[in-house]
Amino acid sequence: MKMIALVGTLALTALAAPAFAQSTDVTVTLTGVEARGGQILASLAGPDTFMRGQPEHSARGEVVAGTVTLTFRDVPVGDWALMAMHDENANGEFDMNGYMPAEGYAFSNLGGPLMGMPSFGMHKVAVAAGTTITAPMIYP
Repeated sequence: MKMIALVGTLALTALAAPAFAQSTDVTVTLTGVEARGGQILASLAGPDTFMRGQPEHSARGEVVAGTVTLTFRDVPVGDWALMAMHDENANGEFDMNGYMPAEGYAFSNLGGPLMGMPSFGMHKVAVAAGTTITAPMIYP
């Protein structure tokens, strides 16, 4: 009898497992991209890597005037923050002009130009199955 209960429990667990996805793809749409050459670099970072260190997920895209769509694969469900930049000179760095950005940028949950240092709490997005993020590119 114990064996039947154990087999039944294992069968129910196996059937329920697909419903609890551990990771998902995240589609990011960047709007207002300007045709300035270079490349689009984007990342999804957790609270420990946002604005410091190597982000957990990164993507690269071609610059196309208007809209650029990127897909991050196998992102664990949870809170993540999007950072994107239009790397106009393709040097792999976010160029600054003093304390102001010299290249286009985007963050999740940002409707206009930055008014101070970005924080994870300000830009975090709850990622679950089928999450899409749309963010406008901001240019200096």
